[in-house]
Amino acid sequence: MTSINLYPKKYGQVLLKDKNIALKEVILLGDIMGRSVLEIGPGPGTLTEILLQKGSIVNAIEPDHQFYEILKLKFDTQLNGGSLKIEKNDFLELSGGTYDFIIGNIPYHISSPILFHLEKFHFMRSILMVQLEFAKRMVAQPGTDEYSRLSISTALRYKVKLEKVVKRGSFYPVPEVDSAIVSIEPNPVKWEYPPNLTNQILTEIFSQRRKKLKNIIKNLPEELMNKRADILTIEDLKKIMEIS
Repeated sequence: MTSINLYPKKYGQVLLKDKNIALKEVILLGDIMGRSVLEIGPGPGTLTEILLQKGSIVNAIEPDHQFYEILKLKFDTQLNGGSLKIEKNDFLELSGGTYDFIIGNIPYHISSPILFHLEKFHFMRSILMVQLEFAKRMVAQPGTDEYSRLSISTALRYKVKLEKVVKRGSFYPVPEVDSAIVSIEPNPVKWEYPPNLTNQILTEIFSQRRKKLKNIIKNLPEELMNKRADILTIEDLKKIMEIS
């Protein structure tokens, strides 16, 4: 039990104790029988066990050496049988790969890097547990209070849905905030503009979100001049990219 208690202190993560919530996450993936699943940070293996029971082929990425050893002992049969692989590594250090599904209850403080690191992978659907406020910003629409650079950056890449709010009492140690399960699917329409330039423009706009766009970017089309960041749409961003 010592290793489990140390894990959140080291990695800033809380662990899901409600197995019904874990089952809900796996069900949200869809039909995983015989399909490949990449699991981010399995910890003590709560999700791993359900994934294996549902017949998937699991590749678990675990950075903590204590949990890594626990998982090897707990799932010795599945490891020998080939239905499970455990890699001691950090998900953010992976260069990419192809999996049918990706799942994980991820640390709050690196939710954004993990979300955008998914771009390096080919997958059909991902289910992640994130902080509720982060989830709200992921799915926020232009003109709402939660709308942010994260909202439009996410929409450029993925189709995201907030599937379920998960109360803080479902975790240990109990965090100060609620969480949410989100489903993520790659956007079928790829953003065709350079990522670095896109990020630069979004940073400029959202770091001065109270200003009208005409005071941030030169040579704007007339219809964009009086807009602000909080109502910027993807179509608006396309027009800005065309003149940049």
